[in-house]
Amino acid sequence: MPASELLTGAGALLADPSPKDIIAPPQYSVAWVILAVLCLLVITALIVATLKTTRAIEKRVAYRRRPTDVDTLKAEFLRAVNDIADRHDAGELEARPGHHELTAVMRRFVRRTTGHDVTSQDTRTLTADPRTRDVGELIAALYEPDFALSTDAELRDSVRRAREVIRRWS
Repeated sequence: MPASELLTGAGALLADPSPKDIIAPPQYSVAWVILAVLCLLVITALIVATLKTTRAIEKRVAYRRRPTDVDTLKAEFLRAVNDIADRHDAGELEARPGHHELTAVMRRFVRRTTGHDVTSQDTRTLTADPRTRDVGELIAALYEPDFALSTDAELRDSVRRAREVIRRWS
């Protein structure tokens, strides 16, 4: 077979490499763009909602864990009692003035926690009230070192008892 026949026969089998009409690629629908924007909006809304919800939960948990007013007062007066003990340990405060200060701190503690002014109440009145009984007993024990010229009562023991009374307070 001649070569020209082979080329003509092969040409019939092969498509013409340059088509006569150019076909444009299919266009994307506008629906896909709208769907993509909606997906981004939904994802953003989910992130914002999750952040707001978790922050609100954290605030509620932190609010529940905050110290109550009584706990704050207890901490304040424990610091005052500890200050008396520290000054006594440093030699800046004698036992008798330390007992005077401790009595005053405990009376202020009762006034701040109950609202009743007990700065001039005697120990019988303090021990008669069930709420102030512990403080009344402590102040009664502090009277001897407060007013005696010499005493065997140690300020450390009185400070320890005052801390216990403050911690047990409800």
